[in-house]
Amino acid sequence: MRHQFFSIQYLRGFAAVLVLASHALLYPLVEHNLGFGRLGWLGVILFFVISGFIMVVVTGEGQFSAAGFLRRRFIRVVPMYWIATLLAAALALLVPQIFKTTVYDSTQLLLSLLFIPFHNPVSGGIHPLYKLGWTLNYEVFFYICFALLAFLDARARVVWLSIAFGALAVLGLILQPEAAIPQFYTNYMPLAFCAGAWLGLATLRGQVGRLSKGAIYALMLLGMGAMVQGLAWGVEVVEDGIAFVGLLFFASALVLLLVRLEPRLPRIALLERIGDASYSIYLVHIYEVAILSGLAFKWLDPSDLFADYLVAAVSVAGGTTAGWMLYVWVELPLLRFVNSRFAKPRQSTAEPASSATA
Repeated sequence: MRHQFFSIQYLRGFAAVLVLASHALLYPLVEHNLGFGRLGWLGVILFFVISGFIMVVVTGEGQFSAAGFLRRRFIRVVPMYWIATLLAAALALLVPQIFKTTVYDSTQLLLSLLFIPFHNPVSGGIHPLYKLGWTLNYEVFFYICFALLAFLDARARVVWLSIAFGALAVLGLILQPEAAIPQFYTNYMPLAFCAGAWLGLATLRGQVGRLSKGAIYALMLLGMGAMVQGLAWGVEVVEDGIAFVGLLFFASALVLLLVRLEPRLPRIALLERIGDASYSIYLVHIYEVAILSGLAFKWLDPSDLFADYLVAAVSVAGGTTAGWMLYVWVELPLLRFVNSRFAKPRQSTAEPASSATA
């Protein structure tokens, strides 16, 4: 299937802006309302659902080349992430005072570049050297698992992927492993890829296009209720299993509804461009937020809520702009360069990234 869903582009941009807004709000308000972190978590969940959807749709009903799939995913995701990671490592080594929770460590750098999870003693979680890369560790894990099922048809792939990720989540719930690698991969987060994969399968088979008006309205209502539940439940922590269920249902309903309603949606160039740049927005926004907020609060009072929200709004606009500039000046030229050397002649440089890479 070669159709590019512009509704998915809208959602990729929306997911990136959610992550950006979350960090922009948390910068001055983390001690007042940790719940803002849920916005970013929702953005990541939405990225993962989109990733599962895209991978099923672009590989189609039949078998596909696992090697070709992984090569395209490598080209689309890895070079930009490696650049972001090496930049963070260089800055942490040369000007460590600009970071709060990033410290240069050569072992951490190597593990990060190889997408191997580890406990980061500085951040207090399972984070690579460039903390945002934890989502990329899940992405690469999903790509490898998906490629291992390339010999199956689409339905069998989705079924076995769901069984595998579901079994891992159950094992994690029962065993509660403490070591980084088993703890990371037995988390429930990869289930979001499965939800997107089922939506992709339903789209391939025309089932989404046959949804009735009643089903659409019901999904809208249920999705909104799930969003409220996911954002409000247990906000004393960012990641909560029960809240995850609500946010996953909302993200899945959102993807389903926009794909179903795509023929009626207007084409808005700005939203498509933000979607195009979503990967760059995700990778660069943390620097923009830190720099802009750090400068702004030299003159503004961080205890003034009006100032906090004003700076956050400006940070969202600035982070989106910075991401677009990175996309045009770095990501696109890099894609063309890497494609020219590693991709097959017919490989398009415009293949969309997915999930948190999207």
